[in-house]
Amino acid sequence: MDHTTQVARIKKAWQLIDSGQTTTTPGVKRAQVEAYTDKRWLDRELASVFKKHPLFMGLSGVIAEPGAYLTMEHGTLPILLVRGDDGVARAFINMCRHRGAPVAQGCGRTARFTCPYHAWTYDRTGVLKVIPDQRNFPGIEREAHGLTPLPLVESDGMIWVQPDPEAVINLDQHLASMRGELAGYDLQNYVHYQSRVLHRDINWKMPIDTFLEPYHFATLHKDTVGPIFYGNLCLFEGHGLHHWMAVVRKSIDSLRERPESEWDFVKHTAISYQLFPNTIFTMQADHVETWRVFPVQGRVDQCVIYFDCYVPEPVISDKAKAYWDKNIDLAIRTVDGEDIAMQQDMERNYLSGAMKEVLIGQNEPALAHFHQSLERSMATE
Repeated sequence: MDHTTQVARIKKAWQLIDSGQTTTTPGVKRAQVEAYTDKRWLDRELASVFKKHPLFMGLSGVIAEPGAYLTMEHGTLPILLVRGDDGVARAFINMCRHRGAPVAQGCGRTARFTCPYHAWTYDRTGVLKVIPDQRNFPGIEREAHGLTPLPLVESDGMIWVQPDPEAVINLDQHLASMRGELAGYDLQNYVHYQSRVLHRDINWKMPIDTFLEPYHFATLHKDTVGPIFYGNLCLFEGHGLHHWMAVVRKSIDSLRERPESEWDFVKHTAISYQLFPNTIFTMQADHVETWRVFPVQGRVDQCVIYFDCYVPEPVISDKAKAYWDKNIDLAIRTVDGEDIAMQQDMERNYLSGAMKEVLIGQNEPALAHFHQSLERSMATE
């Protein structure tokens, strides 16, 4: 982020702090509870939201070396990411072309992918190399039965995949003005440190929702991050289907007596980029946290959350490890132990049918924008 932009945003933050205001959106928005409880609604989201947009899969560092791979469960497709010997990142449907078993699990590094069912074997580029007892598969050419590729673009240190083999990714069109925001962080230099996978009994939108307003900080997070930030105060800016929202650390006041040349907006905020549809990409003061949320097909009340922490340099010393582990512990205790724990109660309440709509206040502009983006995307199906 260039320094002129940082200075302008710091001045805006002080204006809001000093006036006791926050960024607002016109009017109260009403969102339908069935968006969190209706299977037909989920089916529409899978078809018109998840399949039709590129999805952020991680920073380049998540598969940094040749042979590094990562698997994940998308709502409709199992996905395999791998970096080839040529340094190129590729994505495939994680499904053997013989009988459909997954050829990889979790993450790691490998020269080849061997199906655990019948040992059909593929190389890092997805080419089928081995069919055991091939004589009993007449007419089945290995060249035509490699892993099914998915469109992937790697740019500015970020990996994007679209879960539709026939799609073509146009990242400029998808990100629009958000691309410039993200390009300024030199994300290609970040190192993947640690991941967590959380299976939770809530609709996939709920973990996204919780990052999109600090209105709840003073109450729900009074024992974790609440004392660090100004509650019910945010900066917000929409970028097409995407947006960013910054919550402001109280430490920003320490800059008031310092020259502008020393001002650092990133260090004194937490900036959450909502990368439509399912990612929260948070620039913390000294590291990156990403939360990618996928629905579970057929289960409107379940989701899978992939948390990743990226740091500026390799973690070598015990001191550095302890520092980053403390940051991750705070993130998980706050988001999973407080936000998601509350949302599991909310999901059960929603499923009772007693509530028809939820309210989004004027002081929750990022939350309103996210739901409006979903409505826009689903309206084009």
